[in-house]
Amino acid sequence: MAGRERGTVRLASSAEWMQIGDEIHVWHAGLDRERKTIGRLEETLSLDERGRADRFHFVNDRNRFVVARGLLRELLGGYLRQDPAGLEFSYGQHGKPALAGAYASSGLCFNLSHSSGLAVYAIATARNLGIDVEHIRPDSAGDNIAKRHFSAREVSDLRALPPEARVDGFFRCWTRKEAYLKATGMGLQIPLNSFAVSLAQGQPAQFLSGVDPRWHLEAYQPTEGYVAAIAYDGAPRTIKYFSVDAYLK
Repeated sequence: MAGRERGTVRLASSAEWMQIGDEIHVWHAGLDRERKTIGRLEETLSLDERGRADRFHFVNDRNRFVVARGLLRELLGGYLRQDPAGLEFSYGQHGKPALAGAYASSGLCFNLSHSSGLAVYAIATARNLGIDVEHIRPDSAGDNIAKRHFSAREVSDLRALPPEARVDGFFRCWTRKEAYLKATGMGLQIPLNSFAVSLAQGQPAQFLSGVDPRWHLEAYQPTEGYVAAIAYDGAPRTIKYFSVDAYLK
């Protein structure tokens, strides 16, 4: 899916995704695009976003940032039936983004994450939500990292897995914890080891301790080699999954 090109960045209108209701919509998109597409997406960015893009040292990192932000604008613009370039954003104390200006009261909420060449987006109405995606990399899943950041229960559960399953277990745990921190808007003001999540293959994604019952977890695999998780509050909701490429005109 990553890098697949269809000539324009406009998303096709569809009642399937534009009518969000009480659902949570989760999208994934490859970030490696043709230069023409990157240029068109960059035209929709604000001056602040372009400035952030220009601070990247490597061109590939810059281009991926432009695509990730440009596609976010395309998605939100589709739900709001507005020009993506006209959207404004604000940022919480710990960096959580939200719609601002004319659309601050729209009720539409969102979160995004990207890793290597993949971005994921969670979009809903009137709730707190967070999403995290990670490219599974064995060199980033060491036991010393788990001991520093995971709860004692999570470390024990991770070590109980067969050796060949521990890398995937590590990233299942990491993404679920990060999704929750992002959903709360508190970031690392909430210590990672102050709560516990499930991490074993085949076990439902859930909070095991340290989190209010109003919070829910869902996990999924957007594409091969990646793992992702969504955290949200309120009543349980239907989650629908979409690929950006399936809706590109």
